[in-house]
Amino acid sequence: MMVRGAVRDVLPIKILGAFALAALLAGCAGMAHRGSDDGVNPRDNQTENQRAAQINTELGVGYMHEGHMDVAVEKIRRAIYFDDNFAPAHHAYALMLNQLGETEKAGVEFAKAYSLDPNNSDLDNNYATYLCGQKDYARAQKLFARAYGDPLYKTPEFALTNSGVCYEAEGNLSKAIDQYQAALNKTDGYGPAMLGLARAYYADGQFQKAATAMKNFEQTNRGSPESLQLAIRIDRATHDQQALANHVLILKGRFPDSAVTKWYESGAK
Repeated sequence: MMVRGAVRDVLPIKILGAFALAALLAGCAGMAHRGSDDGVNPRDNQTENQRAAQINTELGVGYMHEGHMDVAVEKIRRAIYFDDNFAPAHHAYALMLNQLGETEKAGVEFAKAYSLDPNNSDLDNNYATYLCGQKDYARAQKLFARAYGDPLYKTPEFALTNSGVCYEAEGNLSKAIDQYQAALNKTDGYGPAMLGLARAYYADGQFQKAATAMKNFEQTNRGSPESLQLAIRIDRATHDQQALANHVLILKGRFPDSAVTKWYESGAK
């Protein structure tokens, strides 16, 4: 099912970028070295260079989460210097480069990480998100499917929701809705999936379903300027004046200087 022309412009590409970044950073937390189940410490068999690569990668990921990208990049480069075959270092470097807008270099690092560690569901999810941003939708969906289809993957709702966002970007709203619902079947109440469902229903012209999805989202999640913008659009489409007044009040009260508040005050649709 393709996006209907009347509402096509409500799916700005920045939605994909913002959500993907949140997912990438969350996935990055799982990149620290995993211990084995038999009680043996993997560090015991590491060379000094391998240990240095691991330590610098863990430090780089930590700095990345804190927003200190200059230090994070420095640590990751040191990790790769110590061990160019340490997949998590290339994985983390790809995330950083993508965040910094160096997409071509990020693609090289993702490919390197994947060649070294082709059976990592976090990497599947993150590489797929990158590929979707490059509009390589078919390859992206194959990697998303590997991630959420892995029975050992601890956060399939991440990959399912990212897959939904990617289907939105491609214009396949029916598939996007299916993926958001699948994510909610895995993790009931997962905020990004509920918001994605509201957004996809609205873009597809299913306004009452969009309103229900938005209400479900708002029961357990604090609104952002972007979610409130979507809520206002849904309220207008369903002619719910009470909900509209409430959302506008929240928008102006919490985010008076936001671009969305300026959008509303300008009378834009």
